[in-house]
Amino acid sequence: MPSEFTVFLVADRLLANGERPSLRKVREAIPTGGSPREVCKHLRAWRKKRSYDPKLEPTDMTKGMKEKGQALAMELWKQAKREATQAFARERAAAETDAADENQDREHLLGMIETLQAENVALLARAEAAEAGSGRVQARLAKVEYQLDRFRAEEFRDRVMQEIAELLAERGPLTPTEILPELRAATLRGATLHKEPLTAGTLKKKMDVRVFHGRYFEPQDEGRYARKAS
Repeated sequence: MPSEFTVFLVADRLLANGERPSLRKVREAIPTGGSPREVCKHLRAWRKKRSYDPKLEPTDMTKGMKEKGQALAMELWKQAKREATQAFARERAAAETDAADENQDREHLLGMIETLQAENVALLARAEAAEAGSGRVQARLAKVEYQLDRFRAEEFRDRVMQEIAELLAERGPLTPTEILPELRAATLRGATLHKEPLTAGTLKKKMDVRVFHGRYFEPQDEGRYARKAS
């Protein structure tokens, strides 16, 4: 598909040679021919730019006038070609400059990317190290917290046993079922906080442990417990 520039050059050359730049002659002068539609479009643009009207083309010109006209047309064609060549050279130089700038920008960006990647690797390494250290700290804290919870729970259960021992000293032998409703409301709420609600079964289990170790209680008949004598 011929460009407008090619059609303009061919039409100028035909006119300089004293030939009428018709659609047929222009297409014949173009090596690739080109579609009539595209060539016609560019030829109309050429006629408009050159103010060319075949109807006004003189037919009774002398040989000298024709030669001068042909020389003028040739000079115009040469000037147009020089201008086109200069414009092409300027555009090519600008394109080369832009390409060089783009290459510099690309190298700069690649350098920044490499630097950021290196920093990212270093940050990831530090984050992994910090995470590992944090995991060890969390594990130690969890262990300490667990031990504290056990200590608090054991201390609470011992207070409950002391409260039961005081109750038995006052009321005499009782079963765990009889003891449970006599405990203070604060004691029952405390058991809930320690995630070990007090039941008759729980009381019996804890009291049997104290009996085994000879603390607070002595077993009696019918599942009752009495305060251990001092």
